[in-house]
Amino acid sequence: MSRIWLMIIILLFAGASAHALDPRIAQDFERAVDRGDLNGMRRIVEENLNDIPPVIEALVEEALLPGTSKEDREASFYVAERMASEYKEVTGDFGFLKKVKRASFESQLHSPVRSTPEDGVHTVEAMSTEEVKNIFRPDNIVIKKGETVRWVNNDTVSHLLASMPVIGMKGLFSPSINPGEEWAYTFEEPGEYYYICFIHKLMHGKVTVTEQAFFQTVEAGLRPLCQRGRGVFL
Repeated sequence: MSRIWLMIIILLFAGASAHALDPRIAQDFERAVDRGDLNGMRRIVEENLNDIPPVIEALVEEALLPGTSKEDREASFYVAERMASEYKEVTGDFGFLKKVKRASFESQLHSPVRSTPEDGVHTVEAMSTEEVKNIFRPDNIVIKKGETVRWVNNDTVSHLLASMPVIGMKGLFSPSINPGEEWAYTFEEPGEYYYICFIHKLMHGKVTVTEQAFFQTVEAGLRPLCQRGRGVFL
């Protein structure tokens, strides 16, 4: 993969830094990753500890450049994650690894949409198309605290939702939702809920929960179905 843009980004970060960054850090680390050289990866991080955070930032920026191919994006995120993981092991700082994982997850989602509930419930479909199989649609919604999301399985296979608490809020964990079934969850805590299908781990989704307005948006008739903070079949 071409590293021209990465070198430019690193030089830009260097311009904002108190000292110059060595662009060879990313190159040497990537070679160590390609070789599977665990000792080499650890040594590069230990010897360049102060420079590793901006290099991780540069790798993420490179991955998110417009026009980057899926293959190059995944490669940049993979190297960034390995570097952030080594940095965590050396320093105990999980922040950069969390940032890389979250950016990688977000890159696989569509832009967020403010979902409109019907009868107090937001709907997300689990489905497949001729072009792509096993997707959530919409896969990135914004709702209010106290509102309910219903996942409808319009696919031909079962799906099982699970939160990604390493990068966001926990709480989502559904039973297996068979074709034609539905499952609902009421979100009582504001925050960002990243989730996957535990069976098909390339299925990604996100629910952003904002603070609720003064009035209750979930109709009273829905309350018996959706227990506080718990999911139910409909």
